[in-house]
Amino acid sequence: MKKLHLTFLLALCLLPLSRPAFAQELVTRNMARLTLEDSTYVNVLLGAHGENGDFQEKDIYMPEAMLCGTMDATSRQTLGKVRLFGHFGYSYEIGKRSTWRGWINPYETPFMLADSIPGDISLERYAMQAGLGLPLGGGWSAGLDLAYDVALMAKHKDLRNKNTGMNFRVAPGIHWQGRHFGAGLDLGYVRGTERVEYSQESSNVEHVLFAIYGMWVGQGYGFGSAETKRLKETDRYFGNFQTDLQLGDVVLHNNFHLSWRRETQSETGYNNLQHGTVRSWIWQDDLSLAVGTAFQAEAGIYWATMQGFRPLQQQELDPDSKIRIWVTYGDPVFCYFNAYQREYLRFTFGPSWKVTVGAENTRLNHAYTEYPQRFDQRFSAVQPYVGLDLPLGQAWQLALQTGYHYSYEEVHDISKWQLAPPLEQQLNFWTGNSVFGQFSACWTRGRMTLGMDYRVDAATAFDGFRHAVSLTAGFAF
Repeated sequence: MKKLHLTFLLALCLLPLSRPAFAQELVTRNMARLTLEDSTYVNVLLGAHGENGDFQEKDIYMPEAMLCGTMDATSRQTLGKVRLFGHFGYSYEIGKRSTWRGWINPYETPFMLADSIPGDISLERYAMQAGLGLPLGGGWSAGLDLAYDVALMAKHKDLRNKNTGMNFRVAPGIHWQGRHFGAGLDLGYVRGTERVEYSQESSNVEHVLFAIYGMWVGQGYGFGSAETKRLKETDRYFGNFQTDLQLGDVVLHNNFHLSWRRETQSETGYNNLQHGTVRSWIWQDDLSLAVGTAFQAEAGIYWATMQGFRPLQQQELDPDSKIRIWVTYGDPVFCYFNAYQREYLRFTFGPSWKVTVGAENTRLNHAYTEYPQRFDQRFSAVQPYVGLDLPLGQAWQLALQTGYHYSYEEVHDISKWQLAPPLEQQLNFWTGNSVFGQFSACWTRGRMTLGMDYRVDAATAFDGFRHAVSLTAGFAF
């Protein structure tokens, strides 16, 4: 899949290819492993990121242009035998001419509430995290990870949606470290909520709001001047199992991640009206092998499934309150399925100047059932890339990277149903071939680091480019 969105990264290494948005899941750190480190630092990173371009077929949720500013502070301290970790992050993003962005992360659910009118959006995020690691003796250590983040999003043109999202995470962990072998386990729970409220300021124009059930199948209705509210609640349980093996200069590390997520959507203030339930499974395994500083190999696989269920509801008059309420009949009906898989393999050679060669392979299969019809889409794509990391003296670090996205399989139902144009645009984005190039530069002097990154994506099947520029300034205390 084409990777058109960059995040802010420390510029001392090649920027890795970002994971597709619909596959993003947070993998936490086992805080019991803090006891394996013996460092104290405070790092502050300031960044600015902008992107623009004339891609004819882009991600349907991506604004035409985007500008974002970030601030990130990370601290690692030692208090006696206790290891402490803290992090605070803030970002503010402005997106130009955005459409269909009803949720902060629209990829995590097939049940969307959205409108098609292009408008500017603002997205503000706050992230806080605290970690503690405590040695217990005999090679054992325990840790605790706590995190809380808030996101606020608003569209500044009718139809106007205001979103407020929150996630709270708690994850205890343990670790055992021997002379050559170590193993750790952390288990966690994440509680998330997001509220969206639609409104309009103009009273003489009727806009259309779309309720989408999966694969852009749904219904649209005139909004009028009333407000529409929806609540999304999620519960996620996860676990990570880490193993380490060190024999001289050979270091082998593996992390296995497993998570289960449940989401419900309901209309606020409308007497138990339900919109859907989502169940998701994710498992991921990442393996790395390092031989001194001259060779490193990394490989991994990511696999996720998502199931969507629609309730059978009917509005009836409550005999006691004399108020019409929504009544649910039977079990929810299975209507949507999504299976996503990603594999990657990457090799890095060289003790000083480093050459990186790698490839990613992605597969997506999703389907929606509206009895008696069933709509399917499947695609597969591979992305090879090569990079060069060039240290110049004590102060400069340069990095070059180029790659090619090639779609080698595409199967989809071509029936015309409601909202087919957005679905076709998204499919063209996923399956269109493209080439990218990237250049990064980093300057370090004392406790200060300045970085710059430029990336361009060029489509090969149609005219269009996407440019992205990032500037960072890091400070160590």
